[in-house]
Amino acid sequence: MKMYTILLIDDEPMMLKGMKYMLEHSDIPIRSILEATGGHEAIRLLQQFGADLIVTDIRMPDMTGLELCRMLSEQFPLVPCMIVSGHDEFAYAREGLRYGVKDFLLKPLNREQFTASLRQMLRKLAEIGHPNGISTSEWREIADAWTEAVVQDHQEKRVEAEVKWLECLRYAPPSLCMIWHGIFHVALLQRAGGKLERAMDIPLLPFQGQMLEELINWVVEDLNAICEAMKLHAYSDHQKLIYNAQLYIREHYNKEISLEELASSLGYSAPYFSQWFKQKTGISYVTYRTQLRMQRAQELLLKTDKPILQIAYEVGYNDVAGFIRTFKKETEQTPTEYRKGGSL
Repeated sequence: MKMYTILLIDDEPMMLKGMKYMLEHSDIPIRSILEATGGHEAIRLLQQFGADLIVTDIRMPDMTGLELCRMLSEQFPLVPCMIVSGHDEFAYAREGLRYGVKDFLLKPLNREQFTASLRQMLRKLAEIGHPNGISTSEWREIADAWTEAVVQDHQEKRVEAEVKWLECLRYAPPSLCMIWHGIFHVALLQRAGGKLERAMDIPLLPFQGQMLEELINWVVEDLNAICEAMKLHAYSDHQKLIYNAQLYIREHYNKEISLEELASSLGYSAPYFSQWFKQKTGISYVTYRTQLRMQRAQELLLKTDKPILQIAYEVGYNDVAGFIRTFKKETEQTPTEYRKGGSL
């Protein structure tokens, strides 16, 4: 079931409390209810959390509801808005039609009328077919461009396609973003399967967050998961083993994982795996892990002010003297010298 975030805006605390009570005791599936007492606060909440629907009073201390609706129509054009107003403001409130206002209700609010109107607005929201008004062909072009970039390992084109997709979601309410990306997810898998000639079945993880930034991260994480799966599907059995081995080492580079443990996790004996890994990559398991540790150490030395002792522990060395010896062997500089004059 889709869950919705609704933003309520009114400078009267009792009015906010009353609308919130009606929502909480309705059958509308609510993810969260945001409350603002003015227009500027409402904009801030929308930018931070996003919302699927907005209910605003016509009169507020910092701006009118119409001024707010005008700003919302520019910054969040796909988020439907309802205006609630007093009798003497109703004709004025109808001007909100120019800014995409979907409904007007008079105060005091009738509970049944209020919730019925909100349900209708949310139903219409769910019926919007394509992100931000782009055509089906444009949507497919983005999916094709992304999958082709992944197959060709073209990072710049992949990022370009991802930016286009995120731009499509930019002005949409969270629930609509989730619907659209779910459809986009399926489209990517279909195109990837066609290009790789193998079926792709990667589940879409449920979105558990609330903030807009978390929603964007959810989309990016899903794209990364599909990308990794595509690479794995494209590999031969030997390539898959190398990929899995390197992935395991990258995830555990700062731990003392023995060669026996690594080989066993992949289903091989240590002697066979050691010989095979070096034959395929040109370096030993220990050398590969050391390179990862030194790369991370260099990043920490240049991007943080952490003590060298702490950096040594973070990259997997309990003996700081051993860390310094290894670092100097790999870079021809001590950690201190590298921090003073090194560069990534």
